[in-house]
Amino acid sequence: MTVKVDVDVVWAALRSTRAEPPSGIRGGRRKTYAAALEQAQQMFTAAMSVGVATRPLLLFYGLSQGGRAIAAAAKHVPNNDYPLVGHGIKANTSTLVGPLADVQVHCDNTVTGSFTRLSRILDSPVWDGTAPVTLGELWNTLPEARVFPLGHPNDDAGPLPVTVDESSVFSQGPTTPPVQLIVTGIASGLMPPPQHQDAAPALEAFLGKYPKLVGHMAMYPKGVYPDGQGGTVHLAYSCSHTGYHERTAEALTHSTSYRLHDRYAFPAVGANTDSLHPVMAWWAVLFALSMLARYHPEAWADHIAVDSSKVAVRIEHLLTEALTAVPELLLQTILDVSQ
Repeated sequence: MTVKVDVDVVWAALRSTRAEPPSGIRGGRRKTYAAALEQAQQMFTAAMSVGVATRPLLLFYGLSQGGRAIAAAAKHVPNNDYPLVGHGIKANTSTLVGPLADVQVHCDNTVTGSFTRLSRILDSPVWDGTAPVTLGELWNTLPEARVFPLGHPNDDAGPLPVTVDESSVFSQGPTTPPVQLIVTGIASGLMPPPQHQDAAPALEAFLGKYPKLVGHMAMYPKGVYPDGQGGTVHLAYSCSHTGYHERTAEALTHSTSYRLHDRYAFPAVGANTDSLHPVMAWWAVLFALSMLARYHPEAWADHIAVDSSKVAVRIEHLLTEALTAVPELLLQTILDVSQ
């Protein structure tokens, strides 16, 4: 179900945290938090009034400042470890002038680099130049890209996020039945025919690309529904708890909350064995697009030319979605790290 979000309300919620910052931060850390959020909001507001030729620059730097607010709010981060310095992420220059999906991105291995440090704060993987990740993979790990993926969902650009609807099986008594997750959005070609549902190696291999979905003790393919949701499968996980809330919490560990109102399982990208935190996935995508717009304006102009470029509408759609998605993620993540 699509949830209509008023982005002004989201920014108002973020602004309301500045008078009483989370985690009880004080001094320079509190000033960093407030100033970074103010800059993030101003950049996102400005991004609404410009076209796609300029928008990725404002969105990336707005998210970068939002990341500084997240780091400052993180309760588990010591006072001398919250500042973010530099990008901490790079694009392989030679790939910026080719197909958009083939642009390669990697971390720069600095300790204080913004992408690297924030990734560690959010328990998100980092990778170096020996195993760069393509923009196609990063793009397709964003739920907003499911409408216009960068390449077909089943090609080398990587799998898309799948929707998770957790359903806890609860009963009173000495037994503890499994908890179940309902996973939708699976490509119909991966679903086994009804008469062969006990043998589904292609589906199992596909699910293995989603780190939080591994470890299920049973899989029950339910078929492909005609309303556009794609294939649906129920995954059962062992659970030692008997209480409803504890069992539900355990079920939730096999998915990721996204934008305060959705749940997904995200694929791992590149050689990583864990999926990216959604903030870092958006960070990597917007960084790559901003590098194109800033340093290769002629190539960027070709990509966004609607009359001639097959990726132009994809770019327009994702950059429009970012105006709401990223502020929601900033709010959710600040709330998460300040607990």
